[in-house]
Amino acid sequence: MTDESNSAGGPFATAPLSRRRFLRRAGVVGAAIPVASGLVAAACYNDPTGGPAKPTTGVPGQNVQPGATTAPTAAASNWQKVDEEHKAGIVNFLKNVKSPLTKGKGHQELAPRIENGVKVWDLTVDEVEWEVAPGQVEKARGYNNAVPGPILRATEGDRVRINVKNNLTESTAVHWHGILVPNAMDGVPYITQDPIEPGKSFTYEFTLRNAGSHMYHSHHNSADQVNRGLLGAFLIAPKDPASYPKYDREVTLILNDSLLGFTINGKGFPATDPIVAKKGEKLLVRWMNEGMMYHPMHLHGMAMKVIQRDGYPVEPPYLCDNIDVPPGSRMDCIIDCQDPGLWAFHCHILSHAEYEGGFFGLVTVLAIEDETFKVADLLAKV
Repeated sequence: MTDESNSAGGPFATAPLSRRRFLRRAGVVGAAIPVASGLVAAACYNDPTGGPAKPTTGVPGQNVQPGATTAPTAAASNWQKVDEEHKAGIVNFLKNVKSPLTKGKGHQELAPRIENGVKVWDLTVDEVEWEVAPGQVEKARGYNNAVPGPILRATEGDRVRINVKNNLTESTAVHWHGILVPNAMDGVPYITQDPIEPGKSFTYEFTLRNAGSHMYHSHHNSADQVNRGLLGAFLIAPKDPASYPKYDREVTLILNDSLLGFTINGKGFPATDPIVAKKGEKLLVRWMNEGMMYHPMHLHGMAMKVIQRDGYPVEPPYLCDNIDVPPGSRMDCIIDCQDPGLWAFHCHILSHAEYEGGFFGLVTVLAIEDETFKVADLLAKV
């Protein structure tokens, strides 16, 4: 008897909604395929709802906690429990704003030092115990001991140097995804360089030729290393600021999936950070998908204006409330923040964001403040 059935009543009998049962019912359990030294569940790559499951391959559950029940009649009789679990998730999310529910904070901007006019960063590649969601600690890998790695920010035309020290127990390399670099600096082992062996270092140096929202990540055993956290944002401002649309504040959101679960900037709901803006502001959101799955990100209540893809202008810009962010892509959009309140912001492949036990994974909120609504007032009630 498989976990899809129940000896007392067949496939619709009441049973706890385990992580595997939820992912199977969501249609995200696939066959196992070998990747490098291990196995990763097939992500059903031709199906945007596809994704890995936990059991036979060692891929952890996707930030899902055991929830209510699976049968419609049972769910109806336990509606209060379902409501309580949903509410508890939101309360925990708000508590996380006041005091982090998880250890570790990645995706922090790292200022360069200047050496003879060159902007220089030092990156270490580390084995990390990373708490993705409350109580969910995973064996991760991070740049400078964090997931994602530091935000690197520079301007078109800058000369940059990145010193990389490998503290892993295996080789690695760094690819500068979307950035135009000399061939020798592209970071692909046995194509443009030898891998950086354990304990060894490598220096990348190049002049920034193209602006945009770009990424850096491992390109060695990458299905494992990137999905365990070897990723980060490299933001390159245009030399002429007038060539980019105006905005008041910005946020970069890196999506990932598989080995650490569904995460935004290294955390899964309720440990994700809210996005806070003032009414009337124009908010720039830089989306980056470092995972192995497709994630259409949906904003409630208002539109996003898509202005760039992969660092190149989108002509003409277009409006949407569901922005498609395929693996490897970067999408820049601007939100005209007008209606105060908390607005849900989540992946619309719902098995990446919500189940009977409430929200998880790729979920956050956009909080728009004015004189009648302030996040601090809301938090005071939690």
